[in-house]
Amino acid sequence: MFERSEIQKGMTVRSIDGHKLGRIVDITDEELIVEKGFFRRRDFAVRFSDVREVAHGEVLLQHGQDSLFAAPREVPHQVHSRKPLAHLPLRSHR
Repeated sequence: MFERSEIQKGMTVRSIDGHKLGRIVDITDEELIVEKGFFRRRDFAVRFSDVREVAHGEVLLQHGQDSLFAAPREVPHQVHSRKPLAHLPLRSHR
């Protein structure tokens, strides 16, 4: 069992067979919004009832990769803000 408070944006989402499906970019009252893809990004809604467990900073779903995306509920992709990895000083061009 898991607590909803354990799930946070940025966590990796995996299928029950261990495949990385994406990362959480938003959380609504009923669903997780998972961003899939690097170049052609798409967002998918995953119900909380599809979550099997939360462990080691990742969300594990009750389904395999094929069953989850066989009939996905795709949601419009949004540009999600990401925290910068490091603050680098700006370089002045002279």
